[in-house]
Formats: sequence, structure tokens, C-alpha cells
Amino acid sequence: MTNKRLVYPIPEAVDDKANRQWRIQPTQPLSPRVYLKHSLLMVPLDDSPQSRLIRNHELGHIRWSPPNPHVAAQRNKLDMDVLQAVEDMRINTKLSEIGVDTGSGSISQSVVKAFADDLLKRDGLRNIILTMVAVIGQGANEDVVREKFLAHPPADKAVQLADMARKIMWDKGSPRFKDTIRTAKWLQALLDSAAQPSEGVRLPRKLYLSKTDQEYLEGLMKMLGGFGTGSRATKKVPWGKMKVETPPRPRKVTGFLGIRRAASEEGVIPRYGHRLLVDGRIFCRTRRQRGGSVLIDCSGSMNLTSDDLKNILSHSPGAVVACYSGNTHDGVLRVLAQDGRQVEEKWIGAPAGGSNVIDRPSLEWLSKQPKPRIWVCDGQVTGVGDRVSAINTLECEALCRQRGIIRRDDVRLAVEMLQKLDRRRKP
Repeated sequence: MTNKRLVYPIPEAVDDKANRQWRIQPTQPLSPRVYLKHSLLMVPLDDSPQSRLIRNHELGHIRWSPPNPHVAAQRNKLDMDVLQAVEDMRINTKLSEIGVDTGSGSISQSVVKAFADDLLKRDGLRNIILTMVAVIGQGANEDVVREKFLAHPPADKAVQLADMARKIMWDKGSPRFKDTIRTAKWLQALLDSAAQPSEGVRLPRKLYLSKTDQEYLEGLMKMLGGFGTGSRATKKVPWGKMKVETPPRPRKVTGFLGIRRAASEEGVIPRYGHRLLVDGRIFCRTRRQRGGSVLIDCSGSMNLTSDDLKNILSHSPGAVVACYSGNTHDGVLRVLAQDGRQVEEKWIGAPAGGSNVIDRPSLEWLSKQPKPRIWVCDGQVTGVGDRVSAINTLECEALCRQRGIIRRDDVRLAVEMLQKLDRRRKP
């Protein structure tokens, strides 16, 4: 039986502001708080091992956390829940480093098991990942959550991602708050890239990407593993400045790559039931039209020739086609085809140097072009100085996922996709 005596912590012993007087209020084990600005500590006061860890954890925040973390979140464009989860991991692991016993965890095992089961049943992958990150370093609690998640894919990937986050945080030794920011930026970029596409992003049925969350995360983790845990993983490289070239397009091209849907009074399957009492056009008919867009990475790693670009152009009738490449600090995006017309042969080639540098600006341009949007790229993206970073790569992944951009690694795969979309009349 737990002793009913109350145990009061002494925050003044760890506070670096010697003249600050703290107020302590008792609270439930699941709702501890520390308000640094108001010198208020709310913690359970019983002498159970879990409550002892809670008190030590909040004292760790008093000793190591800044008074206004929300300001740091806004300044660094971080979601507050991401910053909180990473900072909790930092406090947990630093407590272990200085010899504080964290083995009991902060919650009883029965409660943690029920919480983990409910999380797996009801919540999304984002909260599962954040929970695993926040519980790292909490002894028994971490063990229970880890065991539960490992048995339920894709939550098992959350365990591996949390372990990667810990390695990144401790890469330079005992972490400070700046390491929390560094790790949180990495985690934020990862969560943004793994977020479900918005409902407005619809791909043609024949191009629908059937990757599960498990498969998508496996691809992300394989990519992230190549960046290690140092600055290449967590330091974003600035994107270069992009210039758009629109040379003359004298060559007329026949054919169509896209289709347009229009409401009709005749048909088989009703599609627009809401128009029954408006104009009676409840059916749908399709007609060919110029549409679609293709963006081609012409950096050195792609090893593209002018014949490769001509091959893509010949299979993109009526589409917007552009290619891009960069120098050290800037790059050029050149429009090769638009509105059924293409450039002369002398313009078909890399528009600048052999670097990337402007991948994200080019993708933002592509996201404003007609659907379907295809990006021909091997996935290697770089910023200024042709430097690589995991965060830069994750930004491009997130943009593709949220704007319905389909990436193909080489010309052959891109041509296969374009052939599926070709709307030219067959002989």
C-alpha cells in the first residue's frame, strides 16, 4: 500500500534564478504542469515511484527548458506538439545521464497498456510517432509502448523513427535546448512528408499510388538512413533562386494527354445528384483536352541526353513540359512545351549547369500546373552549393505528396506512365 505522506519537491534547488520563489500545487499524476514564467509547479505529491519520476521530470524542465518554448516554436516554424515531444525526450534521457532512476516510468503499466491500445485503435500515425518520441527514456513505460507498437505495423516504424530521433539529439553529446530545436525540425519535416494527402488531391485511377503507410515509411527511413545523424540530417540548405525561361514554341503538336469532365443530361451512372433540381445534368461525360504537366530534372546525376528529352516530349502531346538544372547558387527552369506547341530543337537540353539547387522552387511551379503532374527525378535533391540535407529531401517529398505530384526515377518509367495517359486517336 502506498504511504499517504506528502512529498514536496524543492524547485529552488535546481532553478538557475536564485531569487525566484516557487509555488507548489498538488495535481493528478496524468496532469503535471510547470509554469516557468509564473514560478508555479503542479505535480502529484504522493511517494509512489511514478509520482517521484513525474516530479523529477518537471524539475528537469525547470533546470534545462527555456521559459517560453512557444516562442521558439513560432520562430522555427515548429508545431508545438512536435517541440514538446522532443523536449520531453531530452529531459527523460538527461535525467538518466545524471543518475536519476527513470525505470518505473511516470504512469502505471496497466494504464500505459490501455493508453497504447487505444492509441493504436483510434489515432493516426502522427500521434503514434509523437507518443513514441515523448516516452523515450521512461523505463517501464517506454518498454510497454515499444512492445505494443512493434506488434502493430506501421506503428513499428514509429519505434525506429523515435530511436533515430534520440541518436540525432545525442549526436553531439549531452543535448541542450538547441539540440531539441535541431531534432524537432527533422521530426517536423518527416511528419509533414508522411501526412496523408488532402482530399482535393486526386490522381487518375490508372496512376493511383497504392502505397500503404508501411511501405511509404519504409521508403522514407531508407532514405533518411543515408544521411546519418549529423548536420546532413538536420541542417537545412537554402534553395537557390530560380529563373523561368519561356523560349518561342513554333512547333505545333497534335494530340491530347488529359481529359475534362462535364455534366450531362444523358448517361448511365449518376455522378452529380445535387444538380437534379438545378438543371437535370446529373450524369458525367468526358472529352479529351490538353492537360497534364511534366517536370524533368536535368542535373548531372540523371545523365539525360537531348534524345531522352525528345522522347518525353513526343509522349506528352498537349502537356506542359519543362526541364531545370542549376549552377552554384541559382538555376533555370525552361518551358519546352505548352498549349500544344513545343520549342525548337536547339532549346532541348539542360538549361543551366549540372547541379540541382532549385528542386523545391521547381516543384512549387509544377504544383500550379495542370494535373496529372509528373516529376522525372532520381530523388537526389540539393540546395545552394549543391549540398544535400535530409530536411531538403523531406520538403520535396511532402510537396509531392500534398500536391499530387508523381515522381518517376528515369525516362523509361516516365514514358510508360505517359503512354497510359496518351489520348491521341488510335489508328
